[in-house]
Amino acid sequence: MKIRKQGVIALGLALAVAACGGPGDPSASGGASGSDGGTFTYWTSGWQPDQIAEIDAAFDKAHPGMHAKGQYIASSDQFLPKVISALKNGTQPTVLLTQNPSDLPVIAQSGKLVPLDGKLAAETDALYPGIKESLFYKGHQLGIALAGVGDIVLFYNKKAFAGAGIKNPPATWSELAEDARRLSDPAKNKYGFYVPLGEAEWITFAWTPMLYAEGGSFLNADGTATAFNSPAGVKALTTWVDLVKAGLAPSTSYAQAGSFDGAPAFASGTVAMIVNGQWAVPTFGKAGVDFGVAPMPKGAAGTSTSMGIGVAALLKTGAGAEKAGLAFLKFLTTPERGAYLAAKNGGLPSDPAQLEQQALKDHIAGDPTYTVFAEAEKTGKVRPITPAYNAISQSLWTEINAALKGRKTPAEALAKAARDGDAALKKLG
Repeated sequence: MKIRKQGVIALGLALAVAACGGPGDPSASGGASGSDGGTFTYWTSGWQPDQIAEIDAAFDKAHPGMHAKGQYIASSDQFLPKVISALKNGTQPTVLLTQNPSDLPVIAQSGKLVPLDGKLAAETDALYPGIKESLFYKGHQLGIALAGVGDIVLFYNKKAFAGAGIKNPPATWSELAEDARRLSDPAKNKYGFYVPLGEAEWITFAWTPMLYAEGGSFLNADGTATAFNSPAGVKALTTWVDLVKAGLAPSTSYAQAGSFDGAPAFASGTVAMIVNGQWAVPTFGKAGVDFGVAPMPKGAAGTSTSMGIGVAALLKTGAGAEKAGLAFLKFLTTPERGAYLAAKNGGLPSDPAQLEQQALKDHIAGDPTYTVFAEAEKTGKVRPITPAYNAISQSLWTEINAALKGRKTPAEALAKAARDGDAALKKLG
């Protein structure tokens, strides 16, 4: 996973948009998406042409008089700048499908995002709790989540476990530390667990479930200040630090080709346990690893996971187009269509009801790990929806790495990250 660095730049662009357009500006109600009847355009950063054509045809068939026109605009990293440019010159689409929920508060500053408050109440209430809460910013619902969710769980090497006489994967972080001792032999370059090192968003993403499992929070209730500098946060970071100090995790990074999740360490047998997502299942299978997956270990408050989601948002482009765009959002969030999207993209459901659809049942039948990932969604959380997230995460992963390298204590590291994060929230949030 790579951190996107457009946050601060995009905010400045959005402010410029707000200065030249808004609810009273003609461009705010008639963009290039078109306001003729029920024809509308949507932009995506993830769907390919064949999937766009299939979705458009299915929507048009189900909604006579309405016509969807999907366009793949750019990869995730380049999506927001193109949206900001379109908002500035009044050529925005009616619907946005983005893989970065934190784009939405930035876009909302243009005055051209239509809040979904009450418009998709049933569809929103049906989402997993951690997904639902991530859609609201300053009291308004900015978007709706789509199927194709990603999350992380614990992978373990069955052969290594059998060799160490360990029958089951650890259920708690304390058990994981004990199992790691039995699995580690640093002299032979064998370690029980992989702790991610370096400077990358993945480190924040992989650490926050431990924070939640200990009863901590990333931000305060109204999103105005960081909350991870707490006893729960210190305990969570100390767990990682102690594993590295004790030689139960490698003290060097196994990042490869821009990915910091450490997959090569597990694929090579260097580590016996690693936290990773369902996207790693094919990688480890091709590497010939006999592995199993289990829920993230529990802390004092239970278990949690980090989730990545895609969201859909509605923009101002004219009454007819907006009405059809809202119907499109409803269409995408039905259990049937959600199951199709999850199966098509290899991701997880956004709504538990999608698991009961035949398309997803057929997909699950071919992947014995799927239900573990899906079960983890019940207690998982999504990155906070705030324009300051990138800045907060960057400070957090930098300080976590400093603690893992022994340059700071966990308490010192989190205190510094919190100061930096609070400053970013004051400036950007």
